[in-house]
Amino acid sequence: MQRSITYPLYIKAITLFLLYLVYESLSTIYLLLPPLFGVLFFYFIRSLNKQDISLLLLVVVLLLVYEADKGYLFFSSLVYFSFVYKFILPKLEQVIECKRCMHLIYIIFAYIGFWLFSLLLQQIFWLELATIDWYVVWYILFEFLLVGLL
Repeated sequence: MQRSITYPLYIKAITLFLLYLVYESLSTIYLLLPPLFGVLFFYFIRSLNKQDISLLLLVVVLLLVYEADKGYLFFSSLVYFSFVYKFILPKLEQVIECKRCMHLIYIIFAYIGFWLFSLLLQQIFWLELATIDWYVVWYILFEFLLVGLL
């Protein structure tokens, strides 16, 4: 029996990484393309709930690409996602049992919450203030529909 050198999981992860690099650069040029930040938050939560370390590592790398492209502080989205996952989401999941409602809350927390978190970080480190655009409403709606399909 001969062992295959390439594993399908690694090929899939590398392909997703390269596709996300291309898509992220296109979303920087064309503002109507959402940056899929909410989808990354959804997969971050899913990987922690299922304890899937390979998916978590892929999401971490994609979040670092997102931060580098958008000019956020290094690891700021990971700190925010971990904080929300550990302290806020357990309380919300006790109150809200609707799965689709929680998906919408994930997306809203990803965009609006991270913007508020980055404002807090920028006040602490005396950086330039982050702005939020009306495109975020389109991003939230589109990514909610996309997460609903996943």
